[in-house]
Amino acid sequence: MRTLIAIAIVAAAGVMFARPVSAQTSDPGVEFAFVPRTMTVTLLNEGGKYVAIDLKHIPQGGTCRMDKDATIARVGPGATAGTTRVRYAAAQVSAGGCPFLTAFDLPDADYAAARSAFVSMKDQAASRVEQLKKDLGEKWDEVTGKKS
Repeated sequence: MRTLIAIAIVAAAGVMFARPVSAQTSDPGVEFAFVPRTMTVTLLNEGGKYVAIDLKHIPQGGTCRMDKDATIARVGPGATAGTTRVRYAAAQVSAGGCPFLTAFDLPDADYAAARSAFVSMKDQAASRVEQLKKDLGEKWDEVTGKKS
């Protein structure tokens, strides 16, 4: 469990520092989402990416499989109109998939569905935490280390 948390923290840090966001733009910056369906994507990383699990190199312009519900992060507009540039924000755990921090363009409609799924799951998690706080009452402060 600690390994998964460490991987998630490293992934988030890598995505956050992958491309600076300008303070003078209306661009919302980095947003997380879940891939809406399994799809083949074209790798846009300069020089390509090395896939540790498969021990192979995917060149720039090569393709890889992005699994449904994979965590991605929005990093800006896509190269063509109607697309959004995203990065794979999790470590690869199965053979044949895309490597960590793979950059690719996703159609805006697919990105909207991906973002919607993420926001929905985030809202569900927040409501569960609030319900736990209510159920536990003062025990919540003890569990989280907060003192009244």
